[in-house]
Amino acid sequence: MRRKLPFQLTLLLLLILLGTAWQAVRFVTSIAWYDTLELYAPNPGPIYIGATGVVWMLAGLFLLWSFWIGARWNRAAILIASGLYAAWAWADRLFVQTRMRANWPFDLAATIILLAYTAAVVLHPHNRIYFEREAYERESKSPPSE
Repeated sequence: MRRKLPFQLTLLLLLILLGTAWQAVRFVTSIAWYDTLELYAPNPGPIYIGATGVVWMLAGLFLLWSFWIGARWNRAAILIASGLYAAWAWADRLFVQTRMRANWPFDLAATIILLAYTAAVVLHPHNRIYFEREAYERESKSPPSE
């Protein structure tokens, strides 16, 4: 019988899953609405939208897969990927998008809170067992019945 995941870790994996799904929608939309995006969003264009969508979708799928198989390096991968995603999101906002939105202070606070939450969950000592053991080691073994 497998150990039940802690609620905080479940929320983190759900956050990764939702981000992955969002990027998949972004990728598919860039293909399906190519002409419309080319007309109304010429800068950066549908190719940029699709390429970044597929890159982050694959990164999210990779993180979920590596957690599922119990890779020992998944802990570092989640921390690195979340930092890179936050950096890309803000670089995209500052250098690619044509104008800064009025809600940027909220977006900055949300980014900081999500990064802090991710680090707190991944680095928490009680969650260490889910990142440092292979998948077969996480399963509890029942005593042999006589």
